[in-house]
Amino acid sequence: MIRQLLDDELDEASLSFLKKEVLRKEEAIFPKEVEGYLKLSDKTIRKVLSHLVDKNMLMLASGIKMVRSYRLRNQVKLPIR
Repeated sequence: MIRQLLDDELDEASLSFLKKEVLRKEEAIFPKEVEGYLKLSDKTIRKVLSHLVDKNMLMLASGIKMVRSYRLRNQVKLPIR
């Protein structure tokens, strides 16, 4: 379902780019920071981050109901350059 929602707003190449840009950062990831960096809507950024959590690439770093930040899972060490 999330995949379908993401595909409505982003094509596959853009999504791959977004994932790489988010995963490139190896510290706490804040949706507002990513939104400002990539110049996309808050809704789109939160969908991408949620998708990465579902794929076990990111985990919640703070917040339960309202997620404030994410962080890279320990087992995910991608050589993205």
